[in-house]
Amino acid sequence: MQILLTIFFFLIGTALASFLNALMYRIDKEYKYPEIYTKPSYCEKCGKQLKWYDLIPILSYIFTKGKCSKCGYKITIYYPLSELILGISLSLFSLYHTQWYMYLILLTLFSLTYFDVLYKAIPKIPTLLFGVLGLIYLTILSIITKELVLNATVSGVLLLFGMCILLLVMYGFKNFKLKDGFEGFGGGDFVILLTLSMFLSTQQFWTMFWVSIFLATLFLLPNLILKKMHMKSSLPLLPFFTLGYIVVVIYGENIFEYVRGILMI
Repeated sequence: MQILLTIFFFLIGTALASFLNALMYRIDKEYKYPEIYTKPSYCEKCGKQLKWYDLIPILSYIFTKGKCSKCGYKITIYYPLSELILGISLSLFSLYHTQWYMYLILLTLFSLTYFDVLYKAIPKIPTLLFGVLGLIYLTILSIITKELVLNATVSGVLLLFGMCILLLVMYGFKNFKLKDGFEGFGGGDFVILLTLSMFLSTQQFWTMFWVSIFLATLFLLPNLILKKMHMKSSLPLLPFFTLGYIVVVIYGENIFEYVRGILMI
């Protein structure tokens, strides 16, 4: 039975990823209601309407070899990769009996990641709304427990303050913009990290952060060595925060205990 549930959540995850990717694309293209939900999908280049089998998560990309069957327009690998990641994530979340609100956080991060990967920018309003949800969550917890609940918010504030100091030293005051943030680390990343600190415990938050940095480093180093990227290249960080969040929700306790054992704390 557990195997069937795991497969079910995997399929739901891939379908949700496909739907959210299409929805984010249509939001970016300023589709109007009800077209944003009802208009058929089509090739961005030649306008060919996609058939139902062109929309099957992951498999359609494999069968078409990542290209439009009519004009040969190359489809970004982000789509099948994101479908696979969300499918695996939801199946593991179900396997480890993850709390319901953590699914919502994952879907929010996933949706915002679309913009960070493809456009190197995180939309301001949804990001701020995510922050508001974090504040509401802390408020509700504080009311229920009848004491002030901050989770890892203090750690989040201290981390961001430390980053501000570090980036000011590295880039100087002239490169600091309230609107756009620092080069390589935007205001959206700050808000996302601070919001995650509201939902996670201090242990979870720091584990998530360092796992994210580790994964980003693993991605960056080979690209620097192969000269596909350079030190001034723009690296979207939200995908790594999302992966770090997934890892900490599933394996966070094990990672923390392992590190504590090594350090003999």
